[in-house]
Amino acid sequence: MGTDPQRYLAHLQLRCQHTAVEQLEQLFFVPVAELFSHHFGLPLAPLTSRDGSPLPGWALREMASGGGIPEHCEQDWNPLNLIENGTLCDAALEPAFQLSFLYGVTSATQGGELQISAPETCVPLPPGELLLFNAGCHRHQVLPTSGPELRVVLGGFLRLNRSHTRLHCYV
Repeated sequence: MGTDPQRYLAHLQLRCQHTAVEQLEQLFFVPVAELFSHHFGLPLAPLTSRDGSPLPGWALREMASGGGIPEHCEQDWNPLNLIENGTLCDAALEPAFQLSFLYGVTSATQGGELQISAPETCVPLPPGELLLFNAGCHRHQVLPTSGPELRVVLGGFLRLNRSHTRLHCYV
């Protein structure tokens, strides 16, 4: 999605035009949102932009052969993230609770594992598995992929508001 508000909002408009997105919303995100609400004992509320339009709680992420994501933690990117820096909405989020959730759709032929740096853990994400981890505090990377099969995941970030009364998902 990038760090440009206009590009982010343009992607949202494109996303709203696809029937498949609504199907994935119902088949994937609604059950995941219910799981998170039940597990944490809090309602999951959508985030909205300043103009009142809903912001997406998840995204489909495809990594081509040779792709990877260098080591980081989400706090490294918070100043650039349009939700975290307050560019798109007025959400006040709990800084100590910055989880990522990933659902495996397809695995790369080789590579594409999530490597969490401390302690050193390599986590494959096979199709059909959901992973939730504290990406804000734990340095991690996605290892480079190779081969004809792409690494495809559904996912986003799960956050707690500062008053600890609601959860929010966003991308």
